Amino acid sequence: MPNDPVLKQLIASAQVLGLQNDPSLPASDRQILRMADEEKRALSPAEIQQICQSSKVDAQLIEQLQGKANHLVQQAREFLVREQPHLVQSGGALFPSERAEACWRDCWQFFRVIVYAIACKQDQFTDPEGMGALLALYAHVGVPIEGLNIALKRLKVLSEHEVSGAIEAQLLSDSFMHLLKELNKTAVKY
Repeated sequence: MPNDPVLKQLIASAQVLGLQNDPSLPASDRQILRMADEEKRALSPAEIQQICQSSKVDAQLIEQLQGKANHLVQQAREFLVREQPHLVQSGGALFPSERAEACWRDCWQFFRVIVYAIACKQDQFTDPEGMGALLALYAHVGVPIEGLNIALKRLKVLSEHEVSGAIEAQLLSDSFMHLLKELNKTAVKY
């Protein structure tokens, strides 16, 4: 598979975040999102301050969510292994362990992008073409969407416990629901 040209093309085209192309956001915020997403990293405190100044979202909430990302993903992982142990056993969709680790990295990356969306006060944040490529990539390599759904739904519940305001809680919930809806579309040929 390493020399598979279809796989290489799908990897290059797979893209979750679309906010860096959203003209309703300030150009400086879009540039921050573009750079952070390309580097696949959390936002820096200064970047959070700038984006939250534009969106009027509480910067402390974004810092809190980012700071707990690893812990929340780990809790979602433990839940999935408890609920669907067959996924990580021989013959399961998350076996061998390298495959499971890729799933958890994806969960972390999805959470990272959701936090970007919350910082921007946007619950519709995906890139349609990039998501199509991601779904095609998942189909090509056999990523178990059902396991990912369980983990992301659990991550949503865990994250909701970190949010106190009703508006922020709704934004977080809507962002997760948007991602889940996009992940569960039938992948089209890319």
